[in-house]
Amino acid sequence: MTKFMLKCLGLIALLLFGILFGIQKANFEMNELKGSNHTSIVESLNQNVTEKEDGESQLSSHDLKAKQDTLKKIDSFNVFSALGQNLTSWISSAFSVMISVLGIIIQEMLEVFSP
Repeated sequence: MTKFMLKCLGLIALLLFGILFGIQKANFEMNELKGSNHTSIVESLNQNVTEKEDGESQLSSHDLKAKQDTLKKIDSFNVFSALGQNLTSWISSAFSVMISVLGIIIQEMLEVFSP
């Protein structure tokens, strides 16, 4: 029996180590796909102003900030997202009601059975 338990615990430890190793490897690969200097490129684009040959500015930090603000303001409607938000709010309110009702029932039972 103890050998069986030791084998099971060993397999569980091995699987847990494999899962943690896989998560770490996936995180490393995602960072490699994004690029390590991703933020430095964005910052350099925000700071630099490129000039066209005729002298008018093509890209400036002010234009990028305005575009970022407009992109943040635009909310594309997603049906599944809206349904998910409504479903979670309904489930959360239902569970809070069930917990409060269960608490009241337990409180009443304790009052009845207390001497």
